[in-house]
Amino acid sequence: MPRWSGVIPAAEGPPAGRAAAIREDQEMMVNSTANQRRARIAGIVSATALVLAVGPLTGCEVDSFFDPSRTGYFEPTPTTIEVLDRIDVIEPEDDLWGEVTRVRPDDLLPSDLTYYMSASDIVTVEIFELYEENTWARSTRRVDAGGFLRIPEIGDVPAAGLTPQQFEDDLRDRLRTIIVEPQVDVVVEEFSGFTFTIYGATASPGVYTLRNPDLRLLDAMAISGAIPATVTKVYVVRELALTDDVKPSWETGGRPPAQGEQQRPPVDIEELIEKLPDRPGGGGPPSLGAMRQDPAPTQPPPVDIEDVEPERRTDFAYDPQRDEWVGPELILERVIEIDYERLERGDSSYNIVIRPNDRIWVPSPDVGVIYIDGEVVRPGVYSMPAKGKLTLSRLVAAAGGLGPLAIPERVDLTRVVGESKEATVRLNLGGIRARTEPDVALKADDHIIIGTNWLATPLAIIRSGFRMTYGFGFLLDRNFGADVFGPPPESSPE
Repeated sequence: MPRWSGVIPAAEGPPAGRAAAIREDQEMMVNSTANQRRARIAGIVSATALVLAVGPLTGCEVDSFFDPSRTGYFEPTPTTIEVLDRIDVIEPEDDLWGEVTRVRPDDLLPSDLTYYMSASDIVTVEIFELYEENTWARSTRRVDAGGFLRIPEIGDVPAAGLTPQQFEDDLRDRLRTIIVEPQVDVVVEEFSGFTFTIYGATASPGVYTLRNPDLRLLDAMAISGAIPATVTKVYVVRELALTDDVKPSWETGGRPPAQGEQQRPPVDIEELIEKLPDRPGGGGPPSLGAMRQDPAPTQPPPVDIEDVEPERRTDFAYDPQRDEWVGPELILERVIEIDYERLERGDSSYNIVIRPNDRIWVPSPDVGVIYIDGEVVRPGVYSMPAKGKLTLSRLVAAAGGLGPLAIPERVDLTRVVGESKEATVRLNLGGIRARTEPDVALKADDHIIIGTNWLATPLAIIRSGFRMTYGFGFLLDRNFGADVFGPPPESSPE
């Protein structure tokens, strides 16, 4: 069928005949054009219906047919959902401290800092008229590792575990054999028993002497220098040994023995033999070889460490003399978690009192980069924020949003879970933004891949064919305008 060009060809015959032929040709063209238009519209509608019907069956996993990259909650009702710091499906439990505790009321009470001298203390002792009349004899020494302090004319005197006043009284009693009315003055120049430690992200980490019984956490952190603005949590670790076997005697309520002094009285073997009952059948007291009542300890057969489950392996060793397994000292740790942001803003309920041997740990901020690629507007490498958490949803927003072919339900997260070991898990960004699934806090070296599927491309082509003008219509090629909307108006003959 010839294309309508807008020019009426010349025809033979009378004028009336030519006009009738022209009108007949125009009617045929209009009918044909209308049929073609109806066929085109029917084809488009059929294709759209086919895609809508086949899409759910093919598992395209999209929330929005026309633009699946548009995600969000878009509901008037407020909602709250947590943010996951650890994905337990792929990450092993990495509990650095175990169970942390909150601040208790007794943590805010001042300490009882009655000082008991300890090893490594530097002590000055002054004795009046020890060598000359009206003269003080002065001696400054350090308490040795055994807890003794050497005093002129006396020798090594037990000092650790005593208060300065108790040590003065002890020296006064010992000097009565030399001086009639001894006068003694004891001053601890350098303390080593009361200390606390600050380490981590501080300007001046180290061990500090605890002199104030009411020293607060905020003051202790001020001593260590500047704290990074990114710090949100601070941890105070307190230790308590469950056994006294490895403690010095002056820490368990006793005193170190003086030189030549025995800690326990000697045992009289003859007296013990006389107290033993006679042997059945007579014969007098038993011999020394018969005094042993328990069988000799036997060492158990060796155990192959490979046969023991890894989680049950310990540092225990068998002691044949004690006939028992001896393990490391058991330590009970209490870890106090402090909300530093609230403490910094003046919340005194978190400003706990520092106790002797406390360890204050200031965590360092997370540093590193995160990688993102796939169907995202700006793929690349992004740095961890200086403060706050970077989640999956926020990273996609920082990367410019999803691309036109992105499927939000197809997001792969690859994370380092061990030395030279990675794990990958699939996340649902659409569910996260719809608030049906929790968002995930990202970590350094995480790799995010935004995926797509085979149906995303034809859907994008169909979407690009629809435009919003004054109404809902089609964007048509100008060469087919006359076929759809009819021929242009005919100019009237002159």
